[in-house]
Amino acid sequence: MINKKKLVCWTGNFRDNITEWLGHNHPLFIQEWDYSIEQERKYLWKSGFNPYDYTNLTGIIDRKGENKSIFNTNSLIKWVPFQEYPKTNFADCMFESAKNIADKGKTIDLFWSGGLDSTAALLAFNELGLEKQLHVIMGGKPESPEIFEKLVKGRIDYTWTHLASNFYSIAQPDKHILCAASECDPLFGAKGTLFSRGNLPEDLFECWNTKRRYYSLMHTWRLVNNFNGEYLDNDNYMPFYTNESIEKWVCNHVISEDMVYYDLTHEGWGDPRVWHRNDGYNDLAPSQKYYLKCKMPVRDFISNITKDKSLSYQMGKNVSLFRILNKKPPNVLAITSEGTIINQNNFNDFDWTPYITDL
Repeated sequence: MINKKKLVCWTGNFRDNITEWLGHNHPLFIQEWDYSIEQERKYLWKSGFNPYDYTNLTGIIDRKGENKSIFNTNSLIKWVPFQEYPKTNFADCMFESAKNIADKGKTIDLFWSGGLDSTAALLAFNELGLEKQLHVIMGGKPESPEIFEKLVKGRIDYTWTHLASNFYSIAQPDKHILCAASECDPLFGAKGTLFSRGNLPEDLFECWNTKRRYYSLMHTWRLVNNFNGEYLDNDNYMPFYTNESIEKWVCNHVISEDMVYYDLTHEGWGDPRVWHRNDGYNDLAPSQKYYLKCKMPVRDFISNITKDKSLSYQMGKNVSLFRILNKKPPNVLAITSEGTIINQNNFNDFDWTPYITDL
């Protein structure tokens, strides 16, 4: 019996490479492989994405461990069942996440765009006096330059680049904690992205919970897709908003019917090409006014610390990655459960048979 091996993430390019590899090495398996890809697309669709128009989407991992993916997988983040939990204070959960990350005793590579989500994470670390443990990574113009001047500049180690080729290779997940706020949007009710158009789920709760279960492990990995090392430490993967206490708090938030869902594919957000041309900004989109009602716990957290009502309650939606869009193929195609980086140079050094489900 083949000893099964596992992946913790992979890209669309990796999946396409495997399709070609199977054609040469296991041609009789192609029909089953195509079926598995279609099953993955169904979960992506239920999660609010459109994998039929945007075929590079991939990466489904069942955190609950019940349903198969196209690969044998290892979930790095514990599944939090949807149920009611003992009441907690949201601020306490934010501070707990910051403390748990800092307790690793390593430098924290914190990606900061200046938007709501990453600013709240930055404030949580700072309030606990952990600023000296941070290495803030910035790409393009920050959304809240006043926070940079008051909190980061002269106080916290940072790297600021305007080059996409640099941005995605700055973090050192082999040595440092990899931390970002990318999971906040989907956790707090975002249906999908600007490029999920064509998918209009009727049940936003089901969309939210499916995404949380199957697609909440992929977001922060994309920030190291040009990492040049051969290995990384998977224990260093600590997205800020995947802390268990935060996720439990949000479950209660949903049960109490306080969640305000939002859909970035709604016509009120305008043409995605406008966002792209404007480096992630479209302040004139009609739905920006609606967005001011969303993610209110995060807004309140920022307000309670900064006392800045404009920063907390008037900040609209910006797509930060458009400011530093990576236009070249990623160096990192996949990451194994042992932390091995798979790229184009070493792809053919592997026998992929033990990684593929049911092969």
